[in-house]
Amino acid sequence: MEPGIYYNLSNADYHADPAIGSTSVKQISVSPANLYFNPFKGSKSAHIGSAIHAAILEPDVFKRDFYQLADGLDRRSPDYKSAVKDYGAEFILVGSEVETVNKMVESARMNPDFVDYMRSPGHSEVSMFAKCDVTGLDLKCRFDRLSDFYPYPLDVKSCQDATERRFSQDFGKWHYHIQAAFYLHVLKLTTGRELNQFCFFALQNKAPYQNCMYFIGEDSLEQGRKQMFESLVKIADCMENESARYEGIVLPSSEINIPSYLFDEEYDDEVLI
Repeated sequence: MEPGIYYNLSNADYHADPAIGSTSVKQISVSPANLYFNPFKGSKSAHIGSAIHAAILEPDVFKRDFYQLADGLDRRSPDYKSAVKDYGAEFILVGSEVETVNKMVESARMNPDFVDYMRSPGHSEVSMFAKCDVTGLDLKCRFDRLSDFYPYPLDVKSCQDATERRFSQDFGKWHYHIQAAFYLHVLKLTTGRELNQFCFFALQNKAPYQNCMYFIGEDSLEQGRKQMFESLVKIADCMENESARYEGIVLPSSEINIPSYLFDEEYDDEVLI
């Protein structure tokens, strides 16, 4: 795609473009081998995530593209097989999936900060393409929601636990700080708009369907920028030199010990029976 902003680009066309996205940047932040020999293939519940995003961010698209099978019917029913012909299997919700999506939408609408953000002028599913000013790489990102009024983009994250303690673990595990930095970098390259804040709307996918607007801390965002630029340089190196892609397969030699709990003093005395 040519550099610029695309408001009505389909998911298929976006993902088909070879430009570097945040998933690749996050993967190579672990190691080049993690990117090139462990490609991300999505998850089994990807269609549920797509349905939730559409229902929350683009209700009209959800009504048009997704089909909710009547209660009591499953994928063995004639109704399901008929719906597959019209919608495709990835756009059909069955059984508990229907309740999950509806409950998550209901939960999101209870959050006044989220509702205010969604009601402000802006667009959902905004695709941007740009050329990196540091590495020369072609980059892309797709914003869940970009407000014309609020000074931060919003990204919806479905999760098992939306509490701060548990979501912070997801935050670190999935490198969301790198994603935030990358999106803001592409935004600046594409529009000249320089933002220093990013919001993650964590939405729990099981009862009681808690949710929270989380704003990334300044230190975390700065760390994300540092790792993001390091990752882009690694990708550029790997594209020029294929041997660099093997970095991370052989781990450095190291000392190893038993777990710390086995050093506990209570295990020092042998018990004789």
